[in-house]
Amino acid sequence: MKNMPKENGAFTLTELIVVIAIIVILAASLLPALARTRTQAQRISCANNLKQVGVGFRTFANDNNGNMPMTLAPILHGAADQVGVRNVSNSQIVRNATTGAYAAGSQGVSMIFLCASNQLSTPKILFCPAEYESSVRQAATTFSGVQSGSNQVLYTNDLNVSYFVGVDAQQTYPRMFLAGDHNLGDNGNPPTTAFGTAPGSGRFFVSLGTNFTGNLGPAFMDNMHSKQGNVAMADGSVEWYSRSNLQNALNSSGDRGHFAGNFVLASGATGTGCNRIQLP
Repeated sequence: MKNMPKENGAFTLTELIVVIAIIVILAASLLPALARTRTQAQRISCANNLKQVGVGFRTFANDNNGNMPMTLAPILHGAADQVGVRNVSNSQIVRNATTGAYAAGSQGVSMIFLCASNQLSTPKILFCPAEYESSVRQAATTFSGVQSGSNQVLYTNDLNVSYFVGVDAQQTYPRMFLAGDHNLGDNGNPPTTAFGTAPGSGRFFVSLGTNFTGNLGPAFMDNMHSKQGNVAMADGSVEWYSRSNLQNALNSSGDRGHFAGNFVLASGATGTGCNRIQLP
């Protein structure tokens, strides 16, 4: 019998180029879809976080005669003294056994959330999965002020938080803003500069107003949820807002205005003292 020649199983150069081209084309078509899926998953996770925040704050209010943490004095287990205050120190949290308030460590927005820690359960829900300042912000793993494990991240300051607090939100005005994504600005459409830029100086206390002029007014930047954002309302619901929907919601929030204090008015906005938010 004649010996049959062995077939060469290797790709020819042409076949290899064709295979690589097919892989590149498939990757180019699939990657955008995967990116959109990831973005949508982050948006949903963020909305779930804020839903838990809304439920937690409403539960706190139900246990405290309808009062949110930012309207109660420390001696009543609230954080009214933290409205207009910001802190980024890393001191551990110490509970005062007499007043029930906290000393050292957490202040500002982080203190307001901390007052409802029993209702919120974990500080992980205070961190957006699409956080754009992840180089300076970090999700905490425990509300406890004492380190009990090497992998724990203590909740100590506003850099453990991704969400603003609407300091005047109350249950009697259900469409007022309670909390939401902090990547808000007012220098364009969309904004390119946030109100506050951690950990440096910025406008961390802002009145979003109720009406707007020109092409300004508050809006979400294009760095977390594609020029849109999540906001938890005082009634416990969570809304997904574009720029126009955000401003329409502020206009119909029912806020009658409060003493502005050190809360600056957003550019292009009117209604000083209305819809005050405190950024982390």
